[in-house]
Amino acid sequence: MAPNVLYENYNMGPSQHQRRSPKRACDSAGFTMVETIVAIAVLGLGVATTIGALTKMNAIAATSRNSTGAYTILTNQVDLFQSMSPFNPQKTNSDGTVQIPKDSSHGSYPTYDMTAGTHNISVNGTDFKVPVYQYKDASGNVVLVVNGTLTTTVTDLSSSLPNTYQAVFTLTYTYLNRNYTYSMSTIRTSDI
Repeated sequence: MAPNVLYENYNMGPSQHQRRSPKRACDSAGFTMVETIVAIAVLGLGVATTIGALTKMNAIAATSRNSTGAYTILTNQVDLFQSMSPFNPQKTNSDGTVQIPKDSSHGSYPTYDMTAGTHNISVNGTDFKVPVYQYKDASGNVVLVVNGTLTTTVTDLSSSLPNTYQAVFTLTYTYLNRNYTYSMSTIRTSDI
């Protein structure tokens, strides 16, 4: 009889397996529910972190675009200062003024002024707002403009370098309640 008992233990019928299964199925299902909740929490944390990172990258990109616009404006001003003629501080015009380019055709809104001193510069001759960057808001088709103020400070260095002037161009603007200031400088000597 002993061999038959051993044989019967290895060959249990389906009803005997079902008696032990409900407890294991319940433990297994409970563990699966906890795993599911943890997985959803981790997934939610990942999505929230990704959205935060994308938002921050978008803000950095917008700030970078504004910086590029500011440096472009300053580079253009340096080029203008280097190329305007006649630039001969040692000579005078027939009216007695020094031969240094200055825009007087726009009244109180000069587009350039290379005389010694500090001057606000207009890019359009109608106001002192300098568009640093402009973009179209996709949701409302509204053009948003980041405006700045351009200042030129020209210094006569003739006491140490004959007929030489230095210009410092400064652009300031506000974006997202933060102030930004960019500056560039150059030196120019007489054309003759």
